[in-house]
Amino acid sequence: MILQDWLYLLFIILLIIVSAFFSGSETAITAVSKARILSKVKQGIKKANFVENLINKKEDLITSLLLANNLVNVLSSALATAFLYKVFGNSGIIYATLIMTIIIVIFAEVLPKTYAINRPTRTALAIGKILSLLVFILSPLVKLINLFVNFFLKNFIKKNLKFMNKQIEEELKGTIDLYGTSDSDTKQEKVMLHNVLTLSDTTVDEIMTHRSNIFSIDLNMGIEEITKKISNSKFTRIPVWKNTPENIIGILDSRSFISDKFSNKSINKEIITSLLKKPWFIPESTDLLDQLFSFKNKKEHLALVIDEYGELLGMLTLEDIIEEIVGDIVDEIDSPTSNIIELKDGSIDVEGLVNIRDLNKKFSWNLLDDEASTIGGFVINLTKRIPLYGEIINFENYTFKILSHSRKKIIRLNIKKTNN
Repeated sequence: MILQDWLYLLFIILLIIVSAFFSGSETAITAVSKARILSKVKQGIKKANFVENLINKKEDLITSLLLANNLVNVLSSALATAFLYKVFGNSGIIYATLIMTIIIVIFAEVLPKTYAINRPTRTALAIGKILSLLVFILSPLVKLINLFVNFFLKNFIKKNLKFMNKQIEEELKGTIDLYGTSDSDTKQEKVMLHNVLTLSDTTVDEIMTHRSNIFSIDLNMGIEEITKKISNSKFTRIPVWKNTPENIIGILDSRSFISDKFSNKSINKEIITSLLKKPWFIPESTDLLDQLFSFKNKKEHLALVIDEYGELLGMLTLEDIIEEIVGDIVDEIDSPTSNIIELKDGSIDVEGLVNIRDLNKKFSWNLLDDEASTIGGFVINLTKRIPLYGEIINFENYTFKILSHSRKKIIRLNIKKTNN
């Protein structure tokens, strides 16, 4: 072999190494965790800045790598064909095809990609600066290629902001689910993270306290009765109404009566009225995430929910939203409740006012809450009437048995779910 032949072989080997570099780089950048790179950027690692920029310009990067890699592979295959044709004649074309296919697949594709996918962060940090230079050099040609690609695929790659936000949320949920551990604290953290992501999908009317269950005070009552009701109350903020329970005129902070500022003899309705804070009304369509920020910005803890006609629907507190994230909070003044009782046969006795969302969360059910927010309302919606005592209603794989009811609502019922 003459010197020219050795140079041919050396150049082909060099091109295969470059091809392996491009193949591994593509895999490393697409497989690396963006969250981990952002963490390293915050730690002040300069190499991570290059990788972050590449991730943000992933389309340009992929086009640059594909362009460079195909150019290198075609060139190496052409040189190998020319070299083997010179040695073996026409048979050299077949030899070149077989040999270069095997070499490129093993050494320029599988091997570097396997390495990169097992060490994506380390690989991405090592090659980030070189790839940034490559993208810069090829940017004029890349922009032209992407212009043609976007022209032909413009009807297929349209993405609106809502779709992108939903995609990001799904990725976050998937990432949380992938993090498997036997640690009970970590499992609780996973549940809380999932609950945070669903706040924007839940409206205030789904978790509010219905107006019929609001603890409130009638300003028309006598002073002694009002004082006694406040003293016996376990609530700090109490809605005060006049004439009708739906006509809330203010919110009373019961701590004013605990302080020494007023004596029992000096308290009168004028003083009570002066202590009332202006009620805060919010529309029923407000989602929990927006309302959480509103509570924070206004430094409030309680809001009254109204419909589009201004009618009072219920009440929402900051604690209600926090419980959607961390679960039920029971403090020292809360009395134990028995609104849900699990029985030995696998069924449950439950009050009709229990929220469907709470049951779905507690027992991993999938009862729809589109038409009704409480389990009693759900059953009434199924039957289109108030069911009788002892009546059994079947719905899919759920069996509802009425335990007690009034003329207007279901008070208590038994629910059993079958596996079929």
